[in-house]
Amino acid sequence: MTIQKKITSTHKLAAATTVIALSTVLASCSAVSANSKTASKLANPQSSRVAASAIKWEKTPFGPLASPIYGDFSKGKHITLIKFPAGMKTPVHTHTHDYIGVVISGVARHYLPGQPSTMTKLPAGSYWSIPANLEHVSECLPGSECIMALYQDESFDFLPVK
Repeated sequence: MTIQKKITSTHKLAAATTVIALSTVLASCSAVSANSKTASKLANPQSSRVAASAIKWEKTPFGPLASPIYGDFSKGKHITLIKFPAGMKTPVHTHTHDYIGVVISGVARHYLPGQPSTMTKLPAGSYWSIPANLEHVSECLPGSECIMALYQDESFDFLPVK
């Protein structure tokens, strides 16, 4: 079985389920504080909203900007917005844990080096999944910045391939 078929068969249902759950969380943003680094555990029954213009972006050690929606991506389960400037392309890298992403704006690609069939353009509303330890490249195509929402059950890391 090829890696692409493994990704597709293993993660298609999980990705679809997560996209639905992530869309619900992003739409409601229940109990999320725009001024905190870590969102509450959604236990507060009050609702809240954060306009795109009010999102607080933080620098990351691996390049793009990040804004937490839920949890802390450096510590465990999280939903995090990631912003790539137009034209940004990462080096080949891996992550210790699986993750699923949804493109909010811009056009991105998350592909496997040397496998042109994985270089699908992902406009806003598209999603992708990357299993742990799979070498890949993440890219925001020229034209406009990319904002993506990432969901992981574990902490996020960025491990460049040497």
